[in-house]
Amino acid sequence: MLTMTRTRIITSRTPFLPSTQRLDGYCAGRFTYLTEDQWQQEILAGKLSLDGVIATDSATMLKGGELLAWDGSGIVEPDVDAGITILYEDEWLVAVNKTGNLPVHPSGRYFNNTLVALLDDRYGRKVYPVHRIDRETSGVILLAFDGKSAGALSESLAKGSKEYLALVHGNFPQEEMVVDLPLGRDRKSAVSKKRRAWTGGTEKALTRFRKILTAGDVSLVRCVPETGRLHQIRVHLLAVGYPVVGDKLYGRDETAFLTFIKQGLTAALQERLVLPRSALHAARLIFLHPQTKQAMVIRAPLPKMFADFIRARRANG
Repeated sequence: MLTMTRTRIITSRTPFLPSTQRLDGYCAGRFTYLTEDQWQQEILAGKLSLDGVIATDSATMLKGGELLAWDGSGIVEPDVDAGITILYEDEWLVAVNKTGNLPVHPSGRYFNNTLVALLDDRYGRKVYPVHRIDRETSGVILLAFDGKSAGALSESLAKGSKEYLALVHGNFPQEEMVVDLPLGRDRKSAVSKKRRAWTGGTEKALTRFRKILTAGDVSLVRCVPETGRLHQIRVHLLAVGYPVVGDKLYGRDETAFLTFIKQGLTAALQERLVLPRSALHAARLIFLHPQTKQAMVIRAPLPKMFADFIRARRANG
């Protein structure tokens, strides 16, 4: 668990509302990592202000356009796995093997317990993530030591390639599978942020898949995204009937995500998921170093969780 403590001040301009709304209700709907009761306690403690004036009444009515500021420094953040390893480092960038339970950016309940905060403390300077990787996805992620390097590295990475490894349910076909399906919001899902792949999607997306091995009722699959859409690999695998093992949102049952949000990772939920987190790993990045012009190949080894799972499935097969 990380132990860093930074001042956490969140500011937000309230939208112009169709009707007045109570302050506690607005906060609970806008910042869902605290319940309405918890927001009432934050307000009572004088941790919120509106247009620079402390608000201590939960029933304060918002009209829209107010500048809300919240001091969330004392919030208890979920535990994370901070056991990262440095794969490569020079004066411009660092490549990290991220663990499978560590968010990259501050978001929601996570502020101090993030990869960025961990590396800021390690180097005593600000770091800039160059690309996205989900909290539960392990593996290679690149970060730059200044904004200019981040921009150049992002352009270089866009011309390079990424390779992921995924454990999926089912016996994946032996031949290469190319999934060329656009992505978009899944409007039929009870989860607002869920996406799906279908011909009517608005975001072009293409992923190449190749089976590496099968162990019992699961397969280890190499995934090469040709485009860089949000949740692309997970959505494409679900679309073709081979969801990622342990995936709460794009697994065999999306109610797992709703259960996790309400109750956390209970023993019963983990049994349903099979693994405690989404079994997706960023295994390799290939790109041209923007400064040295050297061809870079950075690999992150197969996680122990994957290897142990495959070994157990084969032993029981």
